[in-house]
Amino acid sequence: MGKKIIITAGPTNERIDAVMKITNMSTGALGNVVAETFLEDKYDDIEKVFYISTKLSYKPRVKNEKVEFITVESTDDLICALEEIFANNKIDIIIHSAAVGDYAGKYVVRAEDLIDEIFDKIQNTDNKEEITKDVLMNIFENPSSVCNDETKISSYEPHLMTMLTLTPKVIGKIKEMAPEVTLVGFKLLEGVSKEELYEVASRLRTKNKADYIVANDLAKIGNGKHWAMILNENGIVTECNTKKEIAKALEKILF
Repeated sequence: MGKKIIITAGPTNERIDAVMKITNMSTGALGNVVAETFLEDKYDDIEKVFYISTKLSYKPRVKNEKVEFITVESTDDLICALEEIFANNKIDIIIHSAAVGDYAGKYVVRAEDLIDEIFDKIQNTDNKEEITKDVLMNIFENPSSVCNDETKISSYEPHLMTMLTLTPKVIGKIKEMAPEVTLVGFKLLEGVSKEELYEVASRLRTKNKADYIVANDLAKIGNGKHWAMILNENGIVTECNTKKEIAKALEKILF
């Protein structure tokens, strides 16, 4: 019986209103190359590939019964998709290359409305000592005058403000959902030393019980190059210089 594999790729998109979104610059190119390489070289060893990405991300140019494309939008969508797959399948490997957004929009507010709310609170409080940082922070956390984000917010608001909140850490949930799965995570930093990148990636691997981490440096990606090192609990397994080399290295490690 062949392996069942999940590959996540591309960004997540977090909605601000009915039109605007927060996203990142990921295209899903690396996850796409990994999927295509696995399907080209190990077709007979694969039972199923669940390819999870956003609508506009790169996708493998393979259309057959071994590939199931799952389109998601937000971080929550991605988590729900993983939960459903794990609930109905015994997955052998997950290549979690998706660049999950760190932040999502919590609310949108006109600066004028937020200032009015703070000003009214101060004016209507007799004992000014009651106006603490916590009181003001509570207004920032939960203002009463937020914009309706179910529709398109006006394009003519001169002082529109968005409060961001942290998204769930998807990599931290994977081994909770599927303890036996072989987890390949990814870490991207920019312009750091190899030693620092290794330390950060190692901590990520340990914290999330990942089996392997592909550690990237954004400063070394571009013009056909994509340097990365793959590490596990014993240290650096290999270093690669292109997306194809990364895919081939993962193939060698996992099959």
